[in-house]
Amino acid sequence: MGKLKLTRLTGMLFCGVVTTAQAQEPEGMIRTESGIDLIPGLVTSLRHDDNVIRDKDKTVSSWLTTIAPSLKANLVDGVNNYTLSTALRNGKYFSSSEDNYTDGYLDGEARLSPGSAHQLKIKGTGSWLHEDRGTGVSEGRGLVQDEVTRYNSQNGVVEYEYGNQGSTGKLRANARYYAKDYDNFREVTQYRDHDLRQLGGGFVYQTGGAFKLVAEVASADINFKSVDLSGARDNQDTNYRLGTEWELSAITTGILKLGYQKKDFELDQRENFSGFAWETIVQWQPLTYSGFDLAAGRRAKDVDALNINSDYIVETSYSIGWNHQWSESLTSKLAYEYQTDAYNLLQSSANSLLRREDTNKVIAAELTAKPKRWLQVTGFINLEDRSSTLGIIEFDRTVYGVEFKVTL
Repeated sequence: MGKLKLTRLTGMLFCGVVTTAQAQEPEGMIRTESGIDLIPGLVTSLRHDDNVIRDKDKTVSSWLTTIAPSLKANLVDGVNNYTLSTALRNGKYFSSSEDNYTDGYLDGEARLSPGSAHQLKIKGTGSWLHEDRGTGVSEGRGLVQDEVTRYNSQNGVVEYEYGNQGSTGKLRANARYYAKDYDNFREVTQYRDHDLRQLGGGFVYQTGGAFKLVAEVASADINFKSVDLSGARDNQDTNYRLGTEWELSAITTGILKLGYQKKDFELDQRENFSGFAWETIVQWQPLTYSGFDLAAGRRAKDVDALNINSDYIVETSYSIGWNHQWSESLTSKLAYEYQTDAYNLLQSSANSLLRREDTNKVIAAELTAKPKRWLQVTGFINLEDRSSTLGIIEFDRTVYGVEFKVTL
C-alpha cells in the first residue's frame, strides 16, 4: 500500500486484505474485441508527514500530494492467463522539494497450464523506485543528501508445479533473478548494487484433508558489484524448510514453515550465519464481514545502510491485522507490527562498543468509504516508533491523510 510506509510484514497483511476485498466485486474495465480487458485506475492522496527524513529531532515535516495512474491489461485464453501492468507514482512535498520523487514499474505475468498436472508461472518486473532520505543507504544520514536515493531493479520468477488436485504428492521447482542498481550518489551507493540468482524446489504431500505437508529448499547466490570498504559481501544464502499449508473452507487459510538458514560469505573474515529461520501467514475469517491476519517470521538478511560494522542482520517480525466491513460501503482496517533487527558485530558509539539492536513498532489504521461504484475514499494514519541501542537512528513518525481511488 503506497500511502502507508509500512514494513514488510505489515504491508503483507494489508495487501492481503485489499486483495480479498477487491476479489469480491468486479473492477471497472474496458473490454476489447481481441479479448484483452483493460483496467485503468487513478489513486491520489494528500497526507502530512511529521518526520520526512526519519531523524530524532524531526528536522523536516511537510504536507505532500501523490498521484498514481495505472493500467492493467488481462487476457484469458482457455486455461491460460496473461497480465501486463504498468503504473507511475509522483510525490510532491509542499515544504521539502528535496524529497520529491517519481516512481514507476512495468510488470508482466503468464500463468500457463499445458496439461492437467502441469502449472507454470512466469513473471517479470522492471521498477524505477526511490528510497526516502534517512532510509536504506542513507539511514541516519538524511540531512546529508539533497534529494532522495533513486534506483532501478529487475525481478524475474519462474515457478513450476507438477501434480493435480487428486495427486497424493506434488513437485515444485522455481528460479529467480533479481538485480538492484542505484542511480545517484554513486560514490557511496555503488557498494550496494547487487544481483541475486536463486534456484529452489519442494515436495507437497496432500493428506486428503485441509492440510498439506511441505518440504522446501532454496539456494541464492548474492553478488555485490563493488567491494565494500569493509570487504566483499558476496554470499551464498541457503534455506531448508518443513511445514504445512492449510485451507479450512472460507474460515481460515495459512502457511507455517520452520527451518534452517545458512549464509556463507566468500570473505573468510566475515562471520557466517547458521540458525533457525521460520515464517507464518494466517488469515482467519470467523465472520463473513470480519477477519484477522497474522504474519511473523525470522531470517538473516544483508546490511542495507553504509558505514555499518556488521556482516548480517537477524530480523524478527510479528504482525497482526483486523479488517471489518461495517456496511456495503464502509470498511476499516487496523494493523500492528513489532520488529527487531539484531546486528551480528559490535558497533562503535560514544567511544564505547555495543551490540546494535533496533526495535520498530508500527500502528496503521484505515477507514474506507465507497460512495460511488467508481470512487473509494480512505482516511488513514500511520504511527511509527524506532528505538535502538545506537541512539543516532532513533525516531518517531506520524503520517496521516486521505486517499482517493478512481476506477471506471
